[in-house]
Amino acid sequence: MLDHLLGKPSANWKRCQVLILCLLSSVLISKGNIGRAPRTFRRINNRLARWAPWQIALATWTLLYISRNSFLLLGFQAKEPLARLYKRSFYRATWVLTALDAGFLTALPIQCKWLRDICSILFTGYYILHADDADEKVRRVRATVTIEEMRCSWEKQTNPYLTFFSTLQRPKLATRDIILLERYPCHETKEIKPAVKCHLYYRGNREHLHEHDRLILHFPGGGFVSMPPPCHEDAISYWCHRTGLPLLSVDYGKAPERPYPWALEECFDVYRRIMETNGACIGLRLPSGRRLQVVLIGDSAGGNLVSAVTLKTLVHNVAIAHSSGDSTAASSVLDQHLPVPTALIVVYPALNFDFSCWMSPAQLTLMRTESSQNLKGMEAVMATKDHLRHKSPLSVVPDVEKPSLYRRGMQVLFGSKEPKRKIPEQTIATVLSRASKSMVGIAESASAKAAGETQRIVPRLAMTSRMSFFNDRIIGPDLMRAMAILYLGPHSYPDFSNDYFLSPLVAPVNLLAKFPKTYLLCGEKDPFVDDTVLFAARLRQAKRQYNVNENENVEVKIMEGISHAFLQMTALLPEAKDIVNEIGDWMNQAFANAGVSASEVNLEDAGMVLAGSPQFHGVTGEDTSVIMVDGQYSLGFGPNQDDEEADSIFLKPSDASPKITVEQY
Repeated sequence: MLDHLLGKPSANWKRCQVLILCLLSSVLISKGNIGRAPRTFRRINNRLARWAPWQIALATWTLLYISRNSFLLLGFQAKEPLARLYKRSFYRATWVLTALDAGFLTALPIQCKWLRDICSILFTGYYILHADDADEKVRRVRATVTIEEMRCSWEKQTNPYLTFFSTLQRPKLATRDIILLERYPCHETKEIKPAVKCHLYYRGNREHLHEHDRLILHFPGGGFVSMPPPCHEDAISYWCHRTGLPLLSVDYGKAPERPYPWALEECFDVYRRIMETNGACIGLRLPSGRRLQVVLIGDSAGGNLVSAVTLKTLVHNVAIAHSSGDSTAASSVLDQHLPVPTALIVVYPALNFDFSCWMSPAQLTLMRTESSQNLKGMEAVMATKDHLRHKSPLSVVPDVEKPSLYRRGMQVLFGSKEPKRKIPEQTIATVLSRASKSMVGIAESASAKAAGETQRIVPRLAMTSRMSFFNDRIIGPDLMRAMAILYLGPHSYPDFSNDYFLSPLVAPVNLLAKFPKTYLLCGEKDPFVDDTVLFAARLRQAKRQYNVNENENVEVKIMEGISHAFLQMTALLPEAKDIVNEIGDWMNQAFANAGVSASEVNLEDAGMVLAGSPQFHGVTGEDTSVIMVDGQYSLGFGPNQDDEEADSIFLKPSDASPKITVEQY
């Protein structure tokens, strides 16, 4: 209360208030004389004399507890904004995570590491029992969070005691190595860049690693500022056991020490080194003529890097195609074509750094188009865009519900009744019918315009998920602002509308159409759910425009009642373990469905075997990939001239002789 009286919130004044009260109480207990107390106090003291000390202490604690929760007992408490936001299991998981955050942040000032590790666990136990105190502690810290506090909160898995309990419940890995991959020197300055630290995980022994021609390349999330690969070992262990494949996780440089685009360049250099050496740089030894298949996977910030590395690969190939006839231009880029990844897995990604509050009409149209895919969870996502369907314009879940049994009992006792309200049904049919009505309105306005009448079309006003889920327990707007500021750096102002390496959501259509098979996952209550849905919609739109089957190349899954960072909750959230295993199964299927690489195609009808040819390089155009073999023949991947919807593999001499077509399988 002292800080309020003085008009300056201060922990020092609150500390003084506590010390003053403790001092006064100690004086009264030690020096007080009950004979000089008022008569009322003496009577109370005489009546309490027959009770044991423990009974008095318990009664005092009970009265204090009742007084503190009196408004709650009388029904005068404020509404709980998270009451219907999450699934029960996810809310329980966030309760433990919030307690861990509060405990670790409380112990952060302790300098001695072993003591800090122990106190972090002890303080966590306290905050598990006092959940409201944990929420308040985390809220205050995040309001002015520092980079040390972010890393302390997000890198809890490095605590030795948590690591011990975590290893007990996850699959064991026989191989866990650290590899340093050399980077290419800068083309302009010829500066030698430091090697990239990578963690290699494999369930088998190292001597069996060379048997594989498939690799999982992992870009870990962590807001671009924290969480190296060891913080993701729970999910990594399940993926390695589910697929039986080696996994390489990149420990890219973190901001603010390494701001944008350092992390992207490191991840791209790792991917380029792996593909150019065909996996030899990490210990794989593929037979001659066999091409390594790679699936990229990343969550949160890692999802951004997965998309950006794919875009950078496509741009790299286009630059080679444009410079193939110009020797001076060819010297500025590497002269080797990079194969695109076999598939991409993007989990709750941050794909747009233009932090806007409002959704544009074009974005809403894309979301309605994506909702027509009848995706589970899309109905709740679309419902959050209708802000006036709830009692509060800020609510993202139905906030008009049947009164509780307690309220109904109070109404019977006091005779008061609340007006009945109809609860709107949130079904996909309702959402789609509203979308169809808006389309009908546009059509009617167009006909009215043709008839000479003037009518103004007013698009729906909707906020982005970053603003709608303002109270998210995992990643709120304060952490997003801190992440963006630290990642971009103080001396950078990128072009948010056009820099698609920073914001893959704004990538051009011709690049998105070339994306490999992509699997996007996100929780329906995630502040980044708009990024996931809009990116999936843009991928589908681009592939339709270029006559690619988007249903086979773009898959989206929205998890009901779940928010961010569920891959770090395998020990707390049953659904998280199921999702991790499902991702592993999807990777197996993606590898199984991958087409045969060009170096493995045996074209006997052409009188020439290309498998294992030592001299070839690729050139990519807009619609066709061409590989020059010994300067005599070209192997192409492109549209079949007889069937525009089918792709074909063809071999032809350098002159214009008829092409030999082999069906792709």
